Amino acid sequence: MANGYSTDDLMEFLDHAGDKGLMPAATAQALAVATRNVLAILSDAEKSDLSQLDLDTAIKRFTNKRAKDFNPTSLKEYGRRVRRAVELFLTWREDPANFTIKTRTTAAGRKKDKGSVNSEHMSRDATEQVTDEIAGTYRTSVPVRPGLVVTLVNIPNDLTSAEADRISGFVRMLALK
Repeated sequence: MANGYSTDDLMEFLDHAGDKGLMPAATAQALAVATRNVLAILSDAEKSDLSQLDLDTAIKRFTNKRAKDFNPTSLKEYGRRVRRAVELFLTWREDPANFTIKTRTTAAGRKKDKGSVNSEHMSRDATEQVTDEIAGTYRTSVPVRPGLVVTLVNIPNDLTSAEADRISGFVRMLALK
């Protein structure tokens, strides 16, 4: 029975929020990555209705189950991001027409507001979408340095540590220094 509060609905909300500018795309992606990882430990019944989920218990289960895969700081950040994602999702479900998110202003945002040609170019490039994404995968962005964000596409939802090591080795090979 579809109630609009499932983990799939949450993930669709995060995609929608990033695509429609309800929140910065990078924020939506960061929330989605954490949410996908943490909520993967839930049973199907728990995934069906997030409004009834004891989120703190679910995060603790994830922390206990995946403690060897992440450092303590990352585990805490994943918990914080999942709490934020669920909070935003439930707020949006209650009143989509009046949904807003407070965001902080960055130097890049101020430059864009002043009509910087470089910022306008970066903004246009950042909104271009790759259309050949594969089902069962996701996309994420990594800030490399000021003004440069690299987007990774078709990352498997079940990416293993060995696969991540292989990808990082390939990227390391691309470095000039």
